[in-house]
Amino acid sequence: MGREHLTERDAKRAKSRIETGESAIWKPDFNRGQLLPAVLLLEELNIRYFLQAGIMFRGSDVELQNLKALAVKHRYFIRDYLGVSVSEGLSEIAIAQTLLSKLGLKLTYVGRMGSREKRERVYQFIEPKDERDVVYQQWQNRVVGVHQ
Repeated sequence: MGREHLTERDAKRAKSRIETGESAIWKPDFNRGQLLPAVLLLEELNIRYFLQAGIMFRGSDVELQNLKALAVKHRYFIRDYLGVSVSEGLSEIAIAQTLLSKLGLKLTYVGRMGSREKRERVYQFIEPKDERDVVYQQWQNRVVGVHQ
């Protein structure tokens, strides 16, 4: 929500940083302050797929395997823009949880599936019941009001 306002927001922030820093900025702080690259990175990783209620996720799922491969490939961008580390040694679920945590979300453990020899933990996205949608809507109304 509000993605269409990120370019303007990031540009204002960059201009302010350049002006107050006398044209010198520290790249790690600047990168973390920019939201559009982080959003684009999460979109490239297809994080939205894991926010669908009702779908069960296991580490062996193709989507999670793809997420891990992409995350490991882009681990330096993830570190620079999201401020979290991803490595080959992390499980697929751990990588998904790390990325979702940047959105204040998580996959919830719901049980185990499979035979005794091939049992896997199963997770599901459960939408938070913390009324964040009310806050988002008020924010959206305020932003739209400013731009009119």
